[in-house]
Amino acid sequence: MANRTTSGRSLEELDIVSAIWVMANNDENHLITYRGIIHRLELPSDYDVKGLVRSRGELFRPGVQQWILNDWKSDMLGGKSLPIWIRDVKDKNEQAKMIHQLTPDDVFRSQFRARKDAAKAELSVIDWGLQHIERLRKSRLESSDARQKSIQLWIIIFTSAVNILLAIANIVIASTSNSTP
Repeated sequence: MANRTTSGRSLEELDIVSAIWVMANNDENHLITYRGIIHRLELPSDYDVKGLVRSRGELFRPGVQQWILNDWKSDMLGGKSLPIWIRDVKDKNEQAKMIHQLTPDDVFRSQFRARKDAAKAELSVIDWGLQHIERLRKSRLESSDARQKSIQLWIIIFTSAVNILLAIANIVIASTSNSTP
């Protein structure tokens, strides 16, 4: 992974955005936690899901109003709508602590599921988002290819210029050695 290019990381991020998009639109709960995404996609614990979600404002709506979060917390404390990362903790006291610690900044929603208790998105909405992400991917690939071709062109120009200078130097050396008595 250390050898990945910026373009490679960028394309990998779009894969993650695609997965997040499907989850945010198809999950039972319209609120998604950043920690839940890390857990469900098995990402490193320090992965910047929040930054990734915030960078795609056309797809996601970061945060939530406190009263909506409080309603969800009440449901979770009652054993309903528990995210898997909380459900995986077997100690009920620890679960309650995790629930109480959630803040509006710990969650996000799909732009198409902004209302409280919004239903799952229609397939056409999910498809629109995936096509949008695919257009971003294609654009980034084309941009990367253009940069690569530009670099190759400059290498050819530089190599040709060096060869021309060497040829001129050889001609000058040959002409000065021929004119010497």
